[in-house]
Amino acid sequence: MRANLVFLYFISTCMLSSLHYPSAHGQGNSDVSSHAARPEDNRFTVEVLDKKLNEPMELTVLPDSRVIFVERRGNIRLYDPKQNKTRLLAHLPIYLGSEDGLLGVTKDPHFERTNWLYFFYSPAGEKAVQRIARFTMKDDSLLLSSEKVLLEFPLLRACCHSGGSLAFGPDGNLFISAGDNTYPSASSGFAPLDERADRIAFDSQKSAANTDDLRGKILRITPQSDGTYTIPDDNLFPKDGTSGRPEIYTMGNRNPFRISIDPKTSYLYWGEVGPDAGTDSLHRGPKGYDEINQARQAGNFGWPYFIGDNKPYRPYNFATQQSGELFDALAPVNTSVNNTGAKTLPPAQKAFIWYPYLASPEFPEAGEGGRTAMAGPVFYTDQFASAPYSFPPYYDGKLLIYDWMRNWIKAVTMDNQGNYQKMEPFLPTRTFSKPVDMEFGPDGSLYVLEYGTFWKSENEDSQLIRIQYHKNNRRPIARISADKMVGAAPLTVKLSSKGSFDYDKEDSLAFVWKLKDGTVISRNSTATYTFKKPGTQEITLAAIDPSGETAQTTLEVKVGNAPPVVRINTTANRSFYWGKQDIPYQVRVEDQEDDQRTPANLNRTQIRFDYLPQGKDLALLTSTSQSDNGKGGVQGKQLITQSGCTGCHAYDKRTVGPGFIEISQRYLGKNKRQELVDKVQNGGSGNWGEVAMAAHPQLKKEVISEMIDYILTLSDEKKVASLPMTGVVSTGTHGSEGGTYYLTATYTDQGANGIEPLTGRDTLLLRSPIQMAYDADTSHGVMIRKADGRARFTQNDAFIAFRRIDLSQIHSLSIRASASDNIEGTLEIRVNGEKGPVISQKSLSPGSKWVNFDMPIKPMSGFQNLYFIYKTTSKTIGIWQTFDLSAITFRRKSDEE
Repeated sequence: MRANLVFLYFISTCMLSSLHYPSAHGQGNSDVSSHAARPEDNRFTVEVLDKKLNEPMELTVLPDSRVIFVERRGNIRLYDPKQNKTRLLAHLPIYLGSEDGLLGVTKDPHFERTNWLYFFYSPAGEKAVQRIARFTMKDDSLLLSSEKVLLEFPLLRACCHSGGSLAFGPDGNLFISAGDNTYPSASSGFAPLDERADRIAFDSQKSAANTDDLRGKILRITPQSDGTYTIPDDNLFPKDGTSGRPEIYTMGNRNPFRISIDPKTSYLYWGEVGPDAGTDSLHRGPKGYDEINQARQAGNFGWPYFIGDNKPYRPYNFATQQSGELFDALAPVNTSVNNTGAKTLPPAQKAFIWYPYLASPEFPEAGEGGRTAMAGPVFYTDQFASAPYSFPPYYDGKLLIYDWMRNWIKAVTMDNQGNYQKMEPFLPTRTFSKPVDMEFGPDGSLYVLEYGTFWKSENEDSQLIRIQYHKNNRRPIARISADKMVGAAPLTVKLSSKGSFDYDKEDSLAFVWKLKDGTVISRNSTATYTFKKPGTQEITLAAIDPSGETAQTTLEVKVGNAPPVVRINTTANRSFYWGKQDIPYQVRVEDQEDDQRTPANLNRTQIRFDYLPQGKDLALLTSTSQSDNGKGGVQGKQLITQSGCTGCHAYDKRTVGPGFIEISQRYLGKNKRQELVDKVQNGGSGNWGEVAMAAHPQLKKEVISEMIDYILTLSDEKKVASLPMTGVVSTGTHGSEGGTYYLTATYTDQGANGIEPLTGRDTLLLRSPIQMAYDADTSHGVMIRKADGRARFTQNDAFIAFRRIDLSQIHSLSIRASASDNIEGTLEIRVNGEKGPVISQKSLSPGSKWVNFDMPIKPMSGFQNLYFIYKTTSKTIGIWQTFDLSAITFRRKSDEE
């Protein structure tokens, strides 16, 4: 029986996947790009125009290159390129529940004459609707009293899937995306088809598959000058409304979050945010996919009955948990008790591009992991013929798509009929911070809104950026650094433009340093300035090439709070431990603003001692973010960051899902580790309200286990007592060597003069005295061979180096090495560079096979960078005639005795 079901599912899927679009007509000259050379990435510049935005959603670029963008919480903002500033244009009172709010904006096609802007928003008040309204701009202001409400449709509040994107086509028709307004939870990541009483919010058949409902659709209307609208020809249903709402252009949409219209063909493109099932189910249907869709004409795109290339779901009775036969994409039928429209629906159209959490066999370039597909513009060179920053012919006729979760933008190549050919990364060297909308401006620049790391948050990394292409003279690169980024007032800062450069003319840049108010403080490559008043100060560096092309970058300096100085003092060696050893320590804290004598401030010091079985990642261990509580889990924290989990979860607050501390507190003391691992991999719902948590089938269970181990330690964070300011810690308690112990002391001050609290930290990192040569921090002319435990020196002056080594108490190094026949040379140990002083050397006889020898040194105070350099006069040294180094043991005088 199981085999028959698998066979039927496979045959049905294949048959439905064969559906195709009718032939295209009027496609632009997209084949030009196939003969053009791909431009160098360094011909594109990325400029930050505004940052620290509060949930930016959509933008529109005005004919004079001013940019209007909206924030979900109701703010309408205007970026003025002449002043290089953003200001609040207006605020709309909105309903902010779930995913609702101020979601979309677009300009009128004749904005220069009409000054009209259109918005998609959820108005405040008891009336639960989504509204599409028009407002007039006058004298750089938005007249809220000028509102003309074009269209409203009801919704279930506190639900989800709001859509909200707006775009005009070349024929003056306005397209409006609306989500299905359906809870995805309680459906295990499959199609939400719950027809039980009082479960209408869990049935997408009420909206996306309902011909009499505007939700789960992309609408197309023709706005009129009096604020009304008419219905254009060739929408999905007749204008008289007898077969369905005449505004509907596409139906069967789950959450069409970002849409765009091809300016030549009028083809509609959109990203469809898909469901969360991580694996296929014989009884429910296919796993979740995100989609990029192309509509050449009005149609039904299948949700909630089909997904991807028309992979069919099964009817599912949530009361009896029984499944029915696969839905038929050629003749879908909506028999739901919640359906108020036609039962027989138009045939389903398959997606243009579709991809799951795992790597896609059809579209491997999409990658894997979390997914939130969105569609950007189609670019045509001839529409920007005189634009100074127009993209090159290589991108002619290409569609830009992007993924909010995966942080990429890709260019899709199509043939003359609009059929998919390939996709490739756009600016692959840049990681975009949750791109949420993009549009070309009249100067050819691509304007991009980046939402930032956390959903429903005012993110530090949210920003409006401008991407420009430079055909001839490339814009220079401006880089800025300062010796101090924070400190007490007055604060003297030394600034440098080191790293700034010009691709076209070397060493020819001019520089201008300015304060936020425009005051020029220097025209040299460096600058020094003293800030006398507390507060967050901005310094802008402009790098100008001989042709006048200018690049700018800004640095923030926080004045008014000096960072605490924390120091761990010890009489022991600061780099190594020898077996089971007592390490005495004393922690000292100095803070310019805090009184260290008060008990409250004394308690602000946290001292922890922990052990890492593998690795010595000092950057990770000394992270100043709130995280590890002294119980381990550092590796889990790193894996969480790499996996993209922070798109839905923050550390200590709810975003899409619960914060990590909240999760840890719920499961404190419960034996739920394996259950949590399964939920992360397979997805889940119902535990944290109505928000379904996405599946992560691309993550191995052992990786998820590390992440869960870290999260489960967080609930105890405030309960773990700090070690005393003076004390003794002991190593060797883990029964194995090779790992790393670290004693960490942190002090977070109270903040001062409007500057947030700052954390000072010191870490005593102790590793095994036996260091493998292949674990060196850097090398040159050396083959690292971990499989057989060696570093092979293959040329004269080859070296390995270990950084930050404390040589106090160290009297000798025991070396295990091997030399080939006819290889004669000397091993030198130098400090602080290849040309640094020699502190020890040893000649090794040819043919010495894995011998141990000692190299005496004199103890030295402070940290040193140790270089092990092989000097030889042999001409045959190479891959086969070699000097091999295996292990280096750091020895104290007591070890020698």
